[in-house]
Order: sequence, then C-alpha cells, then structure tokens
Amino acid sequence: MATLPARLKEGPPPITVVVGQEQLLRREAIAMLLESLPGGTPDPDSILRYQGTRSATDEQIRQIFDELRTPSLFGGGPVVIVQDAQNWFKSDPDSWVQFFSSAPTGSLLILTADALDGRSKVAKAIGKFGLTISADRPFHRPPPWQPDANPWDHELNSWVIHRFHTHSLKVTAPVAQLLIDRIGPQMDQLASAIEKISTICDSRQIKQIDESIIVENSAAGGDGTAFELVDSWFEQDRARSLRVLSDIVERGALDEKNQRVRDPQRLLLQFLALSLKRARELRSVHRIVAEGGGEQQILEQAGIARPFLPRIRKQYRTCDLPRTLKIIETLIEMDWQLKSGAGALPVELMERAVVSV
Repeated sequence: MATLPARLKEGPPPITVVVGQEQLLRREAIAMLLESLPGGTPDPDSILRYQGTRSATDEQIRQIFDELRTPSLFGGGPVVIVQDAQNWFKSDPDSWVQFFSSAPTGSLLILTADALDGRSKVAKAIGKFGLTISADRPFHRPPPWQPDANPWDHELNSWVIHRFHTHSLKVTAPVAQLLIDRIGPQMDQLASAIEKISTICDSRQIKQIDESIIVENSAAGGDGTAFELVDSWFEQDRARSLRVLSDIVERGALDEKNQRVRDPQRLLLQFLALSLKRARELRSVHRIVAEGGGEQQILEQAGIARPFLPRIRKQYRTCDLPRTLKIIETLIEMDWQLKSGAGALPVELMERAVVSV
C-alpha cells in the first residue's frame, strides 16, 4: 500500500483486484484508485457498484462487461466496483479472462476479494493484464520463526510508523508498539487514534511522538478494561481489580476482530493470556536482577519495550518472585479448570484470583 501512489502515477490499469480481508486497506486502496483517474475521483452517482456475495448469473456478468464498454454519461470512463468478487470469479472464468485481455482503455473495473488462488485462470489473467493490490491484515506479532525478535518486529508496527510519517511525524518502533498495545490490533481504531494524535501534535508543533503523547491520547487495552485488570492485579490493587472486573463482565471487552466479547469463557481466556504473558515477563525480570543485570539486560532479554519499564518497575516491587510464581501456578490451574469444566464458573475464577493471590 505504501508504494501504491507511485504505481498509480500514470493512472490505474483497466483491471484491478484488491485481495484481503482488512476493510480499512480495501477502502483506502479503492479511494487511491479512484483519485488516480485522469479527472480525479468521479461523482459517486456515476460509479456502478455490485455486491458479489453469491455466484453471479450470466446476465450479471454480461451487464458488467457492457457497462464497461459503454461511455459514461457523466464524462470520463465508466467505473464499476464489485465487492467480494471471489464467488463471481467461479462463474464462467473463461468469460472473465477474455474480458480482462480486451478491457477497453479508459474504463476501470475494481474487484475486491477475500482471497484469490494464484494458480487460477482469473488470477493469472489479472497478473498479465491488470494490477493486484494486497489488503491482507498485517501481522501484529513477530513471526514464530523469530523467537528472539523484539515485540515490535512485525508488519502492523511498520504500518503505524508509516501512518505517522504521512503526517510528517516521527515515531520509534517501541513507541508505535505502545499505541498498538493500548488500542489493540484493529486498524480502523489505530487509524483514528493516529489521526487524533497527529492533529494534537500539529496544534502543538510537535514533530516527534513519545510515550507520554501516546498514553495521554489513547485508552489502554482498546477500551481500557483487560489490560487495566491485569495491571491492577499485579499491583495488588484489589479494589480496583474488582471494579474493573465488574465492568468487563457488564460491558464486555474488545477482541482482535474489534468485536465486543461478553461470553465469560472467552473473557477468561483473554485474561489468562494477558496475565500469563505479564507473569512470565516479571519472572524473567526477577531472574535478570538476581544475576546482577540491569535495565539494558531487561530490555534485551525479557522482550520488554522501554515505554513499559516504569510499569514493570512498579510491578516488580508489588509482585516478588514467590508471588509471581504463585500467579503462574494459579493461571495454569484456572486454564485446566476452564478446559476440563471442573470447578467454578469463569467469572468466579477471575474473582478468586485477583482477591487471593
């Protein structure tokens, strides 16, 4: 996506397919394609739009081809957008291939698809006669084959940095990761947060984003619940833990697909994952300190980003090694009870943990 404007400098090809499930990237790719037309973005009323949720009929396919061969009454070439076209490609692929090979100059057919088999006739024809744009959701964790990678060594972090750069703002990878950790991996929400922070920085004439700006202008944990629950538990603030837990149970928490989760079992799984990650980080910190290591060794060996060091220092003091090990033991036991169906209900398990450990 970052190189797309340069690729469209001479205008878009007659055929473009946007492949991937990330809706933000789909929308932005379509917007850039329309803006790159000789006359700029056409009037919305002049764009013909289709939804390809079901297999297309022969008549629908012929109608699209006829529309693209007919000069637009609004001036400029005809523009047709077919969303979720993966099912339509299966309908008479030979006709699609034939049209791609003879698409009229000046027309624009934009197709979006969740996925496209690169071995198919349609994919090969698009590669030959058109353009394919990836709208895949970027990875928000380091790849598993790089176990020693930093927490910010992933595609989504690079996307956040590039997004800030488009607003003439500088940001380091650890600070970009802080925004991701607080907002979550939902690209729509990240884009909105970046837009908000960029506006504030512009008004204050700030050119370099630091952690204080991120913390000041973003809510922790996407909606400020799951991360806050974990922090308050490790900091032994039981009253706050119970208040936040009550809020989670009542309102739910956002998952990675930006859907609000209210199911107690899924909420417990989220709590277990976040808590176990934090407990293992603290166990590593205790080991490093016991071996005489300092801040630099913690950053390098425990995989903790510098912006998180103040909170880790605080939790190091409130969560000594015996308590850290007890928390890990409790989390493993909770996980077993959840999977086996034995013991208390999910909400009761979380309540017991934050009160008793």
